[in-house]
This record gives sequence, structure tokens and C-alpha cells, in this order.
Amino acid sequence: CPNGVLTKEYDAAAQIMGGDWRMPTDGEFQELLDNTTNAWITNYNGTGVNGRKFTSKTDESKYIFIPASGFRSGSSLIGQGNYGYVWSSSLYADCPDFALNLRFCLNNIYASFNYYRYYGFAIRGVTNH
Repeated sequence: CPNGVLTKEYDAAAQIMGGDWRMPTDGEFQELLDNTTNAWITNYNGTGVNGRKFTSKTDESKYIFIPASGFRSGSSLIGQGNYGYVWSSSLYADCPDFALNLRFCLNNIYASFNYYRYYGFAIRGVTNH
């Protein structure tokens, strides 16, 4: 793991999506938080899905929606509709069993290294194109 970032062979987005797709880095999570406004959305576009909408501060027509998909622990799905967890490719320097994740719910959003990488968090692929 050069510079504490997952290599392509261990990057779930790269393996599943192929091409130039990969998991975001800690810097890209920070860029998302710094350059967007975000709001909790209930029933996004009538889909019944809750989550966070991140809207560009410079162009309000550009946004991404990340569902509050909860996470898997064993065979249990925990927090669906109330919490979102998304992995980055950035590993915790002192213990690479942990990776940075973006977590959110109705009232807050933050990034931390609090969970082992084996937790079933969502993957949001990014590409440089």
C-alpha cells in the first residue's frame, strides 16, 4: 500500500467496476466536504431512499446523492435508511486494518478511521475522467 492508499488489486471499486474506477482518497473526501453543501434528503426523487445530497458550491446543477444504505455486519443489515457509511482507499497509517470512511445521518456528517475494513460499508467509485 504505497502512501497508505489501497493498490488496485485491493480496491473494491477498481475490481468491481474496472477501467479507471477506484475508491476515493481522503483528499477527495475532504474536497467533497469543502466544495459542496450537503443536505439530508428523505425519499430522494420519490424512490423511498434517504441519504445525503452533495451540491457544488459553484454550480448548483452539479451534485451527487449518497444513499443512507447502512452497513452489513455478518448477515445483518444495520441502519439502512438512517445512516450512510462509505469507504475510502486511504488506510490508517498506524494500523492498515482500518480505512477512512465517510459517515452520515440526519444531523451530522464526518470522516474517521473508526472501523475495521471488513465492515460491509458502501463503495462509491470515482474516476479522473
